[in-house]
Amino acid sequence: MGRQDVFAFVNPPPLLLGIWPLGLLGFPEAWVVWIVVTYAVWFIATRRLHAELSWPIAAFPGALVAAWHAQTGFLTSAIQAAVAGLLDKRPFVAGLFVGALVIKPHLALLFPVAFLAGRHWRAVAGAAVSVLGLLALSWLVFGTATMLAYPKSWAASNLLLTTSSDVFFLRQVTVYAMVRVAVSSQAGLATQAVVTLAMAVLTWRAWARPGPMEGKLALLFVATPLATPYLFSYDLPFLVMPLCWLVETERARGFPGWSRTWLLLLYVSPLLARAMALPLGVNPMSMVSAVTVWWIWRHLNAVPKRAPAVET
Repeated sequence: MGRQDVFAFVNPPPLLLGIWPLGLLGFPEAWVVWIVVTYAVWFIATRRLHAELSWPIAAFPGALVAAWHAQTGFLTSAIQAAVAGLLDKRPFVAGLFVGALVIKPHLALLFPVAFLAGRHWRAVAGAAVSVLGLLALSWLVFGTATMLAYPKSWAASNLLLTTSSDVFFLRQVTVYAMVRVAVSSQAGLATQAVVTLAMAVLTWRAWARPGPMEGKLALLFVATPLATPYLFSYDLPFLVMPLCWLVETERARGFPGWSRTWLLLLYVSPLLARAMALPLGVNPMSMVSAVTVWWIWRHLNAVPKRAPAVET
């Protein structure tokens, strides 16, 4: 038996390159294959960055949320982990992975700001090549009709964002969604515009000056849910990367003060915020993200300044 309800497919056509083989399977089999494969790719890519934290990564509550929704959170988070692992050593290849986020471009919102501020020109070039290449390949494989059909899905996206109930927005982790539910759509848009600009400025300032690449990426990843007006809890497995960086940073300092408590709260926050949202009528994930941005920003400001490396 098939489903009787309708789901709008609003992702850009390059996503079809990764999911069309699932159409050869039945729905239950495709669900299992998708979750197992994308979880494995995400875990392997993230574990390479923090091998000593393998078990906490594997059991990350944000991964549990992504798994039961069977959405693209593992795939996009694996792409983000690949960027983090390659940017210092192979910036052009890292850029290719950033371009792969064309399947969910709102997750790449701050990368152009970071790359321009840090003068990562090879990464910029890689991202441009990747986006154009994936769009061209999608056109070649799926045809002109598919490419022309994608803009028509924007009407469905607009309908969702303008007419959906509070339940729809409580499942999101953005400032816009939180303020819209509490006040109004207009207030949500205004607040989101201010916060998005603030995250862009913070990202620019962090990436334009010397500092550890891992810390700059941690700031970018935590700022992403604040910078975009549209993001769901199932997209958050990537938050384990800034968490791991904070664990390593605080461990080197002997876990002072409240750091252990906040690290634990940050670890469970994707699942806890999702569970609290509907009963309380507010999704607190944006507040968690804001405090974490401040925490990482404070660490970056405390790092001794060194001469920046100039990319050639």
